[in-house]
Amino acid sequence: MSASPIQWEVVSKSRKQKNLEKKVNAHTEQKRIAAQLPKLEELLPTQQYRNLFGNINNNNNNNKTSKNKSPRKTNATKSTTATADTSKKSSKQSSTNQGKPKTLEQAMKLITPDDFAAQLAQLKISCPGSELRWLSNIALYLNGALSFDCDPTFSGRSAQYPSNLASSGLKQAILEFLRSVGETNLEYFFYSLLDSMATELNSGQNVAGYKFVLQLIGQNWPSICSHNMAKTALLRNSYQNRSNICLSIMWAIGQGGHQSLTEGVKVWQNLMLPNLELKSFSKFVVEHIERVLNAAVARKSEDPLLINQQEFFACYNALNAPYNNMAKELQQSLKRSASLLLQRYIASPVKQANIFLTLLREISPNSKQRTEIDGCISCLLSNGADDCFKVWRMNYKKQQLPSLLLLRAIDNDWTDSTKLLAQSNAYHAFLQDIRGLNEELQAGKRKDIYVDDLETILQTVQEKSTAQQKKNKQNAAQKKKCGCCKWALGSILIVALIAGSLCYDTEVNGKGIFEKSATGKVLKNAGVLPHVQRGWYATMGASARGYKWAEQHVPPYAEPAIQTGINVWKLMRNACCNAYTNGLNYWRIKWPAMAKFIDQYVPDFSKKLEAFAAGAKDVAVNSYDKSATLIKEKVLVGRFSPENINQALNQTRIAALEYYNQFHKKVDAYAKLK
Repeated sequence: MSASPIQWEVVSKSRKQKNLEKKVNAHTEQKRIAAQLPKLEELLPTQQYRNLFGNINNNNNNNKTSKNKSPRKTNATKSTTATADTSKKSSKQSSTNQGKPKTLEQAMKLITPDDFAAQLAQLKISCPGSELRWLSNIALYLNGALSFDCDPTFSGRSAQYPSNLASSGLKQAILEFLRSVGETNLEYFFYSLLDSMATELNSGQNVAGYKFVLQLIGQNWPSICSHNMAKTALLRNSYQNRSNICLSIMWAIGQGGHQSLTEGVKVWQNLMLPNLELKSFSKFVVEHIERVLNAAVARKSEDPLLINQQEFFACYNALNAPYNNMAKELQQSLKRSASLLLQRYIASPVKQANIFLTLLREISPNSKQRTEIDGCISCLLSNGADDCFKVWRMNYKKQQLPSLLLLRAIDNDWTDSTKLLAQSNAYHAFLQDIRGLNEELQAGKRKDIYVDDLETILQTVQEKSTAQQKKNKQNAAQKKKCGCCKWALGSILIVALIAGSLCYDTEVNGKGIFEKSATGKVLKNAGVLPHVQRGWYATMGASARGYKWAEQHVPPYAEPAIQTGINVWKLMRNACCNAYTNGLNYWRIKWPAMAKFIDQYVPDFSKKLEAFAAGAKDVAVNSYDKSATLIKEKVLVGRFSPENINQALNQTRIAALEYYNQFHKKVDAYAKLK
């Protein structure tokens, strides 16, 4: 019997068992990680957590109780419950349809700061440390909540639309979140959100939420809009044939210009100007630059235009160039924008002399606009006016016609703005210098054709400048006099206050004796009281003697003056009464003819006017009578009766006479002092 060889078999687990073990291990690992993470009720306040998840728990409880109940009803009851359920469903659907927002304004009001905070908290739990993912998910959340079709540029709306629809709390919460992620992440996210917006628009989706986020970033971080302009230009070019997408992109990158003029001009020049002459974009491009410049003018804070002269003149020439294919309204808007841009750049910290020379060379008699002339005048009135006058003097002989036109503009605008030049010493020195230059031009062998006109206009401008200079000196002297008057009145007021305080101290603390008052005691301790008393008696004696002299010598001159004033007043009163009577008679004579003329165009209108005038007169007379009756019956009774008022006046007259007698006695006593 032969023994069979022993065979070993390897016993291993099957593939299904291995997969099952892997799933179990993965599930236990997920449970362990989830147990280590903080719970949502630990992060959020209790009331907010209940508001968010209370309704879900109530619905689950209702479902459980309904499942536990046993159905012990007949077919009739089943049918009634079925009809009740269908009615409830229909009512729920109608209520949800009524609660659904119909406009962007309503949808924005439904987003509360608590909802945003809860959404952000969930994102931070699910994606810890991933700031870009937070940004993208928040943008998706807002875009889903604001799922409405909108105009690509929100035409007809304010520059702050649609962010002005959000509540202040929601806007503040979103801005705090955006600040927390850092400007570097915002810069990267801004371009990626632009790309996402274009993609969504290309697929026919709504992007109002994306635009809301882009506007908040652009207006609060304006420099982000001008970064990565090369990538933005490529994105714009890729959708050049889709006007709604391209306009949405230009609207988004132009938001920074509403808060920063420099960023707005850069974006407009590099990204919007190439589309200026395209029919689909010209209106938006023209209106955008004017809105940006007007916003810069309206801002109270300083917002200088910080670009170099080459960039400025490139933008200025583009605005000032003729565009014959455009509508006249758009062309006029471009001219206004060119003027605003020039004025803002002159007001910025730049070298005005270089700008002045360039503008002076551009002045010509054929131009319909006087933008260059206004720019030259602004340069002459700016902080760099001295250098501008030097540059003008150096180029006066070469630029005779522009100088003639500029001097004429200064002469014509003298009453409005250019009279301020008379306050500049450099301006008067320049006028003296060009008088010598005109003499050199006249003495030359070849006399120029503009020399005589230059001499004539120079003489006129010099006369106005000299007169204005004298007027300024007179105004300055008058202001000094007014200042002296203010000082005199202030001194009198201070002396009156000191005198009043001394009288109060003497009457209250000293019982009518200055030596016993607090001030008198201080002066007595200092040893100055006798000298003060002697000075006081000397002053009062001289004043009393002067008063007695005036009392004797002034009345012969005062009485005729008073009588003359009374006579003049009577003459003026009689003249006014006569003028009123003559005017009333003239009106009564001419009114019938005027009434006929009026009735030709509006029948019976003159009668209505007469009735209205008569009614107004009756109302005035009745009001006067009622007021007089009311005063007699309600006011002038009791303490305010005529008898009491006459008695009070008599008592006042008697008190005044007594005071006058005492005053005369004191004057006589002080006048006898030496």
